[in-house]
Order: sequence, then C-alpha cells, then structure tokens
Amino acid sequence: MRKKSEKPILKETIDVLKKVGKEGDNPIWSAVLKKISSSRSRVPVVNVGKVSKLTKKNDVVLVPGKLLGGGLIDHSVKVGALSASRSAVEKITAAGGSVTSLIDLVEQNPEGSGIIVIGG
Repeated sequence: MRKKSEKPILKETIDVLKKVGKEGDNPIWSAVLKKISSSRSRVPVVNVGKVSKLTKKNDVVLVPGKLLGGGLIDHSVKVGALSASRSAVEKITAAGGSVTSLIDLVEQNPEGSGIIVIGG
C-alpha cells in the first residue's frame, strides 16, 4: 500500500492537475502529473542558468520539480515550478521575470499552450 503524501502543496498540485486533465485532453498536464507523482528522487532539479539557455524573452516555462539559483539569467521569463529556492526567485525577478507555483500556472493557462517544459 502506498503511503499518502505528507506534503500538502504536492497533494494539492496533483489534485489540480487531475482535475484539469479530466476537463480537457491536454497531454502536457498528464505528462507533468506523471512526473511529479513519481519518486521524489526522480523529480527534476533545474538551475536558472539552464532556463536562461533554453528560453528567450517573455517565454513561459514550467519546471515539474525544483528551480534552483545556479547560473545567471539576463531576460524576463515567467516560471511555474513545484518549488523554487530563494536565490532562484531573486534572480528571475531581478531579470524582470516572475516565479509562480505550478498550480497558478495551470489555472492561468489550462490549455497548456505556449509553455516550455524544462526538466521533464
């Protein structure tokens, strides 16, 4: 028998993704749900520098794991992540971007269009 998650943010995110997945047939949310539901050791960790290399100004990025502050970024991006370190948030906002929770990103864009998934 699987142990229920003791992390309320993770549980709430999984519930929101399941709801959005049932309402529409969007493979992006199904893939993200599968990724964050897997073992904790398999949840991706992405540095700000990688986000910088793979994006351009005003892109919308989804990190189905933890966003860390390694590296530099010189353009604004909007990042939705399961969690983010303080230094990552500071670097993204200093470049003119924003960091939101994965739940907020799903609610703002339920279709999943125009989102770049990094680390998934």
